[in-house]
Amino acid sequence: MTQASDPLVPTTWSVRGYQPGEERLLVDLFQRVFNRSITIDHWRWKLKTLPAPCENVWLAVHQDMPIFQYAGIPLRCNLFGRERVSMVSVDTMTAPEFQKRGLLTQVGRFAYDQWRAANAAFVIGLPNERWGSRTNALGWIDLFPLQWLTRPLRPEVLLARRSNLRALARLTWIGSILNRWWDRSLQPDRSISIRSIQQAGSEFDQVWNKIRSTDQISVVRDSTWVNWRYLTAPMFDYRVLFAERSGQPLGYAAYRIAIEGERKIGFIAEVIANPQGGPVWKTLLSQVLRALREARVETAVTLAVPDTLEYAAFRRNGFFGRAAFNVQMVPLDSQLPIERLQDRASWLINGSDFDVI
Repeated sequence: MTQASDPLVPTTWSVRGYQPGEERLLVDLFQRVFNRSITIDHWRWKLKTLPAPCENVWLAVHQDMPIFQYAGIPLRCNLFGRERVSMVSVDTMTAPEFQKRGLLTQVGRFAYDQWRAANAAFVIGLPNERWGSRTNALGWIDLFPLQWLTRPLRPEVLLARRSNLRALARLTWIGSILNRWWDRSLQPDRSISIRSIQQAGSEFDQVWNKIRSTDQISVVRDSTWVNWRYLTAPMFDYRVLFAERSGQPLGYAAYRIAIEGERKIGFIAEVIANPQGGPVWKTLLSQVLRALREARVETAVTLAVPDTLEYAAFRRNGFFGRAAFNVQMVPLDSQLPIERLQDRASWLINGSDFDVI
């Protein structure tokens, strides 16, 4: 039992794992903390679908009410040729009346101890500014930035909105010229066929076996990953495109379309092919952009790590850099090679590894 110091606030809480039936309380806490809502199905999908080596959701509870959550998505990772479990830190939240009372440090350390004992390799995430000095106290180390990239697909619409001159939206020739220019090096390979997928099967396992490497760190991007991350996601309608040549699996892409106010945005979660930026990758991206334009999407958005092949390929094809996150990690295994982990060239990673796209 942990004592709080302010007599005007309830004084005790206990730390324990999530218990079935607490989803509604945790969804309500999410609404209070982040001022936006998620469904119970979304919470369960994110945190309780994938198998974990031990409890992956830890709570601080006061009078049987959750006042703090520290959670990790358990993901299978290829860690230099060896499969290990990692935890993706998500949805850390403290009830407003219990903030700044050390809960993040206390529960975070407790969670790491449990995950370390269960042989998880590391915790990875995108700690925000609210964490302050707690990132250092909890042992987080910097890896590299993950940057937003955007490409205007209907620049005349964006120009009309920003200038408040609605007539400019009719100048569709502006978008036609710019898109042709940006697509000049994005010519699809006509020998590659693309089909839409509703359920991922063994063909995705074959793609993963082709792209995995003993020199690489990556989420295991097989059929289990694609089905969980995209095709069963309850809140977003992801579309998955699969590339093949003469029946041989080559790669895939996943994207979704969102309406935010007056804006229609296409979020490209990932484009996976070997090599990243090669002919298969270009063909997949070309098909995604074509589908977004046909849906009258204004802007395509994705995330990539600067100074990587994928980042350079996006930039060559009309994507512009915007704000960035700082990807950080807590090594749980003391034998991990930190310098290799901090080398962005060792990673196959993008926004889909987190919950931001």
